[in-house]
Amino acid sequence: MGLNSHHILDFSQIDLVDFDLMGKKAQELGKLKQLGIPIPDGFVITTSFFKDFLKETGLDKKIEKIENLMHPAIEDSRAKFFEPIKKEILRTQIPQNLSNELQRFYRKLSEILKEQSLNIYSSSKNNKVSLFGNVKGDANLVLKIKEIWISHLNSPMSIIVQKNINSKNKGKMLTNGPLIDDQNLLKLAKKIQNYFYFPQEIEYVIEKGKVFVTNIKPFTGIIKELEKKQQIINNFRKTIVKGISINPGIVTGVVKLINNHNLNVKNSEVAVTKYLNKSLYNKIKKAKAVVTDAVLQSSIDKMLYRKIIKAPTIIGCENATKLLQNGNIITVNGVTGEIYSGGLL
Repeated sequence: MGLNSHHILDFSQIDLVDFDLMGKKAQELGKLKQLGIPIPDGFVITTSFFKDFLKETGLDKKIEKIENLMHPAIEDSRAKFFEPIKKEILRTQIPQNLSNELQRFYRKLSEILKEQSLNIYSSSKNNKVSLFGNVKGDANLVLKIKEIWISHLNSPMSIIVQKNINSKNKGKMLTNGPLIDDQNLLKLAKKIQNYFYFPQEIEYVIEKGKVFVTNIKPFTGIIKELEKKQQIINNFRKTIVKGISINPGIVTGVVKLINNHNLNVKNSEVAVTKYLNKSLYNKIKKAKAVVTDAVLQSSIDKMLYRKIIKAPTIIGCENATKLLQNGNIITVNGVTGEIYSGGLL
């Protein structure tokens, strides 16, 4: 089960699975884990877990029956038709095979002598979040999972289960704000700033001398010393092409167009290819970043790629090999999927 079924995944496995199963918040946690940012331990219950719960209990047929009965004339009354199903979900036991898998991941988080305090929240495509804090015990865990399910019955969401660190030593900081005295916090702020590039507000807790990042969000206020610098960047940055990011990070490098006669890539170069295939991975793994016209179709292809290549990667650019020339200086933004002309700074 686990990774093979895509039912439940540890944060370190999130980057191996398609976005549709995970949602935006879970994907962000996976990227932070991949970057080595210290976050509280946890796991993600994917939408496939919920779909299999409905299928194995026969509730999917009941939902389908109600949906087939729906008519535009009664659309405003839609919610009340699903109320019996919601109540049935709450009282229906999770099938044994799914329950065993959930218990296995839960026990990894639980402390031996006491029940671990957990934060349980949803992860959707649009980042809409339902949150339950300080949840203790496996029975309450299951209850809160089901409550999130029924709250989003018509648009299933994955669910994040994460340790809640109860520490009085907590705080906030800006990645590009006033001087940070603590060296550990300073290194953390720089790493996060280099990844997101734009200023972020970080919430953190310190437990037994170790820092854990509990939340990161874009900073929407104004930092005066950034205004001039940001304006310069906005004036000179030009987006050449855009694709889909599958590996995070923002780097600047020299374009190296890859073909059958040109495969030697230096660690200062951005490998730009028309296609990606297994035979090419080891030859371009030294590249500072990778850009390709084509896409990797399946999660298995992406998983194999990420095992070999850790550099920022943008796929599905369609015409990058035509727009980019050998020797061009470009910046690859593995956060937004954009490729800029020149360096950012």
